[in-house]
Amino acid sequence: MVMTKLIKYLLVIATVSPCRCFAQKLLINYTTELQSDFKKGANWVNLLRLDFSAPLGPSATLEVATLSTAKTRAESLANDLQTFSNIEEDNHPLAAAILGIRQPMGNSSLFIGIRNLNEDYFTSPATSLFTNSSCGIFPTLSADYPIANYPVSSMGIHYELQHAQWSLQASLYNGKASYRFTGKENVFRFCPKHDGILCLTSFSYQHHDSNYHMGFALHSGMYRSYAEGDTEQASPKEKKEIRKIIWGYAEQSITPRLQVLLQVSAQWHASQGCKHCAGAGLVWQCGKTEGGLFTDYARFSHSHEWASEFTWKIPCLGKGFIQPTLHLIHQPEAHYLIGLLRFGYMLPAL
Repeated sequence: MVMTKLIKYLLVIATVSPCRCFAQKLLINYTTELQSDFKKGANWVNLLRLDFSAPLGPSATLEVATLSTAKTRAESLANDLQTFSNIEEDNHPLAAAILGIRQPMGNSSLFIGIRNLNEDYFTSPATSLFTNSSCGIFPTLSADYPIANYPVSSMGIHYELQHAQWSLQASLYNGKASYRFTGKENVFRFCPKHDGILCLTSFSYQHHDSNYHMGFALHSGMYRSYAEGDTEQASPKEKKEIRKIIWGYAEQSITPRLQVLLQVSAQWHASQGCKHCAGAGLVWQCGKTEGGLFTDYARFSHSHEWASEFTWKIPCLGKGFIQPTLHLIHQPEAHYLIGLLRFGYMLPAL
């Protein structure tokens, strides 16, 4: 708790400290999405993101990003296991995606503060095209405990190192994330004793237009009584669940306009959640537009799921895009066909 209070004070001081106004930057991104199951179900999903940065002294930078989400339908159009829309969430007027200080150090940088892992991991060009969540984060990592995964964040430390074509990322997060700013379970909380910790490391290599990634995560889970809603101190005899997750994916360029996407992930020693998953896809450029086809298989402790996506992204209005998408989801007991029409626009830096 002492560490949490210290970081809180540093962030408050950084926020109110004088900055050079000309170097401040504000970006506004709005994404809206119409969903249909081609029957009687429909949903309207919205995401507003604000990004702000300002210098602190000669090298350090204050980074702030907020998320606001809203939708018209309480329940999802599909009871899928991997989440077909990577922006759909419950209504949250304001949540912190980033709030902290970045310090460059030559070819590397260190960030301390509030963050979620989607800011740094699984953000390569091909995976970022698709609208399903499994291209944004593997279900082996996101299926269970509420780690720092969109739209929630937690206190953490993130390190990046870039050397020629190689890059290294390493992060340490509180094991349970939140979107609340106040209360016992708030986004400033750092309590490994009850929440556990999440450690991630990834290596990346870039060669021409191809990208190769491999990563490993270790999650020391919360006490089970705490995870199930008992906020009282868990019994000292109660053991935490240790999870080990490994993943790898490649974006191999076949031609200047065609890429192949391959990904695989697995986890061990988990009593529930996703055991392993694998996927493959194609991404191709056609003029200024970009299309993609992706399918994957995920095995869960209680079931399994095949999910396929066909999407096409079309630039419009300068800084905007329109993206029609079709999802086909197959489970042993259910089948879903979902259509999306997504529109996004980024306002120029202010």
